[in-house]
Amino acid sequence: MHCPYPNGNQMKDPIVILGGGPCGLSCAWELAAQGWDVVVLEREPRPGGLCATNTFGEYRFDLGGHRFLSQNQELTSRILDLMGADMLVSERKSVVMHSGKRFAYPLSAPDLVENLGLGLNLKALLGYAGELIRRRISPRDESHFEGWVTARFGRPLYDRFFGPYTEKLWGIPPTQISSDWAAQRISLLNLGDAALRLIGLRRSPIRTYARRYYYPRLGMGQLFDRMASRMCREGGIIHLGADVTGLDVVGNRVKAVRYHVDGQEYLLPCSWVFSTISLPALARYIAPQSTNGVETAIGNLRSRALRFLNIPLDIPDFSENTWMYIAEPQYKMSRIQEPKRRSSEMVPQGKTSIMLEIPCSVGDKIWEADGNTLFQEMSLELRSLGYNIDSVALDHHSVWVEHGYPIYHLGYQHDRDTLLAEVAKMENVLTGGRQGIFRYIFLDTAMEMGIEAAHQIMQGSRNLKHIQSIRTEKALLEIDALTAT
Repeated sequence: MHCPYPNGNQMKDPIVILGGGPCGLSCAWELAAQGWDVVVLEREPRPGGLCATNTFGEYRFDLGGHRFLSQNQELTSRILDLMGADMLVSERKSVVMHSGKRFAYPLSAPDLVENLGLGLNLKALLGYAGELIRRRISPRDESHFEGWVTARFGRPLYDRFFGPYTEKLWGIPPTQISSDWAAQRISLLNLGDAALRLIGLRRSPIRTYARRYYYPRLGMGQLFDRMASRMCREGGIIHLGADVTGLDVVGNRVKAVRYHVDGQEYLLPCSWVFSTISLPALARYIAPQSTNGVETAIGNLRSRALRFLNIPLDIPDFSENTWMYIAEPQYKMSRIQEPKRRSSEMVPQGKTSIMLEIPCSVGDKIWEADGNTLFQEMSLELRSLGYNIDSVALDHHSVWVEHGYPIYHLGYQHDRDTLLAEVAKMENVLTGGRQGIFRYIFLDTAMEMGIEAAHQIMQGSRNLKHIQSIRTEKALLEIDALTAT
């Protein structure tokens, strides 16, 4: 997509946005709507970033399990107005597959009791009782994921559910992962809370995930295709296939952005820069000759990569679930998703498809594996789980994501703050989004960050900490979303 300069006006020193995902496009949309000159540089051939939708023939696949829901009524109204009849209301159903059984997700007390059986339930309760005693004698270190979860649920449940899946997802031991991740993602307060609810002695509302959500008819990427088109109609510009390679820094200001398109380098003067690319990359561009502390932080902040194996199927349905978590460590895949559960138009009539999410690291065996080899291996895993697709798989396609999830290693806050301090030295640079502030956020929060950045630029003021603090309340992600039921 290339949008010509409005009215032939060759803009001088526009606002340049690095990255055309939810955060960057929301910033550009807001600026363009107010008449500001803005240019978006997006490395991929389509807008949307991690929320793009890839099309293979008549089948559409997102990059993960995206959905739109927000506490922000104004943002929700704007998105619904933008999408019109193309925005659907969907309902998700998720399960955790473990040892041949399906557990409701998020984990619930009645479901655990029913599926674990008498022996394992007694073992779990004894493990939790042991933790209560230990807490009085020698409390665990709860700064890391393992300690936080074990202290609240006991060793048996940690070893069965939480630990193996977490290590598979992140690729490092849970003792090296900050407990921040657990606090955001686990709905039950502890096993004691679950037991009290089970016998009816506690009835206060449980923290949970929203089941109903908004979803575009043709995949999440449709939302950002439309946002990019609207932004262009209002005078903005987006360059796709534009790979940012550096920043020209003079004093405490960025004067221009360097980028490549089809092997040719361009220099784009700028008045402001709003970055949504990875925080370590931005810090490197700002300070190529950085101090040892900055170099250490750049090396420490890493993201977990993902490889998606997309498989069209010659059957009408694969399962009744939107997605299924594969908890056991012997399986390389971490999640199975069926796109038609969000919108029937993700597949041709009478067909379905699945998307296998496989955590990996850039350059490892999974990342580099031949597509046919990986397909055969995943087919065997599916067969072991009770799904034989050998006779119904029509094709397979891989999509790679380098920066999937920020890895919350122990001490990540210090490393993140070190790099954000480098960004703060630049008078005309802001950063936001999942990669830009190295924080796990959903797309509505990323959009709010982009809109806030636009407002700060239009006002000629900077408040980086305000952008970074959007939706940082100590609450389970999604709990209070407007579409929750």
